[in-house]
Amino acid sequence: MEINRMDNSRKPMLEGLKELYQLLDKKSLSQAHFLFLAVYVVALHTGFIPQNFFVNQLKSLFPLESWSTFHKKNVEICCSQPPTYEYDSPHETYFHERFSTNVKAEQDDALKSVLTAIVSGDFMMITLTPHHSTKLLGRSSCLSIGRYVISHSEDPRTVEACYQKLDQLRLQLRNEVFMPVRGDQLSCIGAFPHPSLTGIPRELRFRIYEYLLAARRVKLLKINKTLRAEINGWLGDE
Repeated sequence: MEINRMDNSRKPMLEGLKELYQLLDKKSLSQAHFLFLAVYVVALHTGFIPQNFFVNQLKSLFPLESWSTFHKKNVEICCSQPPTYEYDSPHETYFHERFSTNVKAEQDDALKSVLTAIVSGDFMMITLTPHHSTKLLGRSSCLSIGRYVISHSEDPRTVEACYQKLDQLRLQLRNEVFMPVRGDQLSCIGAFPHPSLTGIPRELRFRIYEYLLAARRVKLLKINKTLRAEINGWLGDE
């Protein structure tokens, strides 16, 4: 069963990698470039969209709920567009992309971030930095290039053979880089990304208040400052 789960997480990433590789002008990539391409796909799978796609008003992108990070259609749309990241050529030791966090909210600077990758020897340092106006902390992760990219090829039919342990790469980047930054950004704009009362629609919270009021237990929620203010206002309206 464990093998099946790993295969299921590897397949959608490989599909995206194959599509993006075919769209690249340059087919002869270094191992580091192949690794950054995989990092780019993990970002797409975690609710990050290249800023250029928003600027160009790419149609059919689906805004995500604050508690969600993935929409299959969004990934397919982004993987059908040529990658917009920048890198130094021919050495391919530096990569740079600007992202916006995809969520059902007006796009502003608080949702912007910059992804950079610097290659040093056999390692790649990945850093995702939120917009400076938010004063949020960036997150980094160090990747062993040889751990995830075992070869490189100019044949798109053999792209799959270039990679290994993609499920581990995805898990590491989600946990250490993308999810922490996304969570901080959404909290910054009051979107409450984590499961909680404040993360559900206001109308549903009022239904819960009604139930707790009838059970004389509404005071249990007043330990939260935000909920206390909302409940007091709701009781005033009642």
